[in-house]
Amino acid sequence: MSAESGIITIMPMSIDEFCASLLSTEHRHALGIRLTDDEARRVHDDPAASRNWYAYWLASAPPAPIAAPALASPPPAYRPHDPQQAAYPGYSPEQAVYPAAYSGMPADAVEPVKQKNVGLWIVLSVLGALILIAVLVVVAAFATARHWTKVDVPEQPETFHSEEYETGRHDVTMDDVNPCHVDQDWTDCTDLMVATYTAACVGVELTEAADAICTEYSGAIDEMKAQDADGYYVASLGTFGSLHQSAETAMRDVSNEDYEPAVTHEAVCYLGFIGECD
Repeated sequence: MSAESGIITIMPMSIDEFCASLLSTEHRHALGIRLTDDEARRVHDDPAASRNWYAYWLASAPPAPIAAPALASPPPAYRPHDPQQAAYPGYSPEQAVYPAAYSGMPADAVEPVKQKNVGLWIVLSVLGALILIAVLVVVAAFATARHWTKVDVPEQPETFHSEEYETGRHDVTMDDVNPCHVDQDWTDCTDLMVATYTAACVGVELTEAADAICTEYSGAIDEMKAQDADGYYVASLGTFGSLHQSAETAMRDVSNEDYEPAVTHEAVCYLGFIGECD
């Protein structure tokens, strides 16, 4: 304040004085600042909020020179202004910490906390929705997954070859060479036929054809034994020849031991196009 030429000029308080005044309920009301003690403390502790309120106070109550007689005692450092000016447009308790935009102050000078919170909630809501959609897609993929067996290498079937083998039975054949000869002793001839029969037909399993030949040969021997007598000789050779034995053989299929099983693995298809799908 200055008092030159009988004129008193009220100088605006500094921002530090303004901030200090906020901590006093009486001083706040004198300045026209309608804040609670808690809100005033928050403004005082927040430099950005303090500057906003200080700018608002300067814009809403600018100092002006007035003519007045000299005073015996110094006037107060500031004067209270009309309380009606505190009710600035758009004021509400929720906006108490940061003053609303006013004439002479840029509209973007302050950003209400409420707007920041709204933007944060929008971002969190979008992220939450995306996460929920992702979870639902994953659950649906596993719930509808199709499991199937995929063949990597086809099966190699077993192959066979034919081979000859002995059945365990024996064939007997008879040629046209008689074991006897003319003028031979009848008994000696009979013994030769018995020896031929024994070598070919006795002690082995015979085939049906061999059994028939051996039976017929054995009957001829029995007949010769019945006709034998002293001094009998072979006058002529009959139709019986010598017997020959051979093992019966047959053909059979034998595995080449080349079977190879198919090589497979369990495949999974999700949502019809993710993973291994047909």
